Amino acid sequence: MTGIRYITDEKGQKTDLIISLEEHGQIVEDLLDALLVEERKTEDSIPFDTFVNQLTAEGKFDA
Repeated sequence: MTGIRYITDEKGQKTDLIISLEEHGQIVEDLLDALLVEERKTEDSIPFDTFVNQLTAEGKFDA
């Protein structure tokens, strides 16, 4: 696959990955989004309507 290079250690084990953003930028963006979702899945959340009402009350959103 073009646009991807592996970095290996002295034992030949892959340790890092270099990905061309020019060739694979959208895939990388999608991967980072998925990682962020996974990281935040245990965070507290509020219902969407409550969020919109808070923004509206703060003058940050005009519903």
